[in-house]
Amino acid sequence: MQVDLDDLDDDVAAATVNAISLTSTITEDEEDGDESNDSDVDSVTSDESFNGDAKRIKELQGNVEKMDEILDLLFAIYEPYFSDPTSTEASSMFETLLGHFSNIILPTYRSRHTQFLLFHFAQTAEGLVDRFAGTCVQLAFQSSRPAVLRQSSAAYLASFVARGAHVQPFVVRTVFEVIGNNLDSIRTENELTCRGPDLQRYGTFYAMTQALLYIFCFRWRDLVASSDSLETDDPTFLGQDLIWTPGIKEILSRTVYSKLNPLKICSPPIVSEFAKIAHHLRFMYVYPLLESNKRIRLSQFSSAHANGALRDTGNGGNNESWHQLDAYFPFDPYQLPKSKRWIENDYVRWRGIPGLNQDDEDESGMEQNDDVDVDEDDTATDEEDE
Repeated sequence: MQVDLDDLDDDVAAATVNAISLTSTITEDEEDGDESNDSDVDSVTSDESFNGDAKRIKELQGNVEKMDEILDLLFAIYEPYFSDPTSTEASSMFETLLGHFSNIILPTYRSRHTQFLLFHFAQTAEGLVDRFAGTCVQLAFQSSRPAVLRQSSAAYLASFVARGAHVQPFVVRTVFEVIGNNLDSIRTENELTCRGPDLQRYGTFYAMTQALLYIFCFRWRDLVASSDSLETDDPTFLGQDLIWTPGIKEILSRTVYSKLNPLKICSPPIVSEFAKIAHHLRFMYVYPLLESNKRIRLSQFSSAHANGALRDTGNGGNNESWHQLDAYFPFDPYQLPKSKRWIENDYVRWRGIPGLNQDDEDESGMEQNDDVDVDEDDTATDEEDE
């Protein structure tokens, strides 16, 4: 299903999701005796933008509707086990879910929906939040696992911490510290022999750095010391130098300015948003580094063209983006219209930064992640959700 969505034009994919949502609404209206909206669905599903792909769109719409029903049923099945999320029963069932995550969901190419079972039930108790985050950290730094799975684990960790509404600020800070300590170790081991940025050689370092950048963009308020008493949505706070949690600035500074040069490898939209926010908050000024990075060709440092990263094999080794990380974050907005009711209260949506130009915010890659996201290029490690 995801492969089909990725192959579609953005507008067509969005129209498909909207048609499903409209169909669901009209079905409910018909049950209430209102059949006046039939023509609305016809107009959506027969839109000229489909350009002869009507049969394919209809099949895809059917698959999405099935996925929606299946996920809604799965949420309902698991829900009773977590009525008391601190119970032995909940702990045992969550262990089962973690097993499914490690062995099935994580290796599945661009899974878009199934992982939200973990996203929802992990947030029902503080201990379960810790267990899921800890599992992602462990998998991300497990050297015996393939590079693509370690990078995917980092993406799950970043997306969960950034997007989880019930992930407490102390968890955000703890994850930042744990990742930072591991990054320091990798940097210390490799910096002396490093020739330059190389995704093949230092993939875990870059994946975890991108995780920190992404978390910072969404949860910077939780990284400000005494943020509970600071009105960070009041533009007047920008007139002062913020006091950050000890170690936060140092971790990112050592990482960003290391010889491994992660800002050249991390996804450009994430790097751009981080640079803008960090400068606006007087946290870090990285624009000179970004300018100098424009003169670097990654192909001259690459260990191999087939770097095992989350990239599309069709890009070709000579394309600069082939040597950079993808901006895949698995807990980006959930689009299935019926089953999304389960996670609506679990989700942190993008919040504008006080004082930043509104037009810039609307055009940013981070803001776009809250829309239907169907055009990322990545390499499959397994079949998508069936």
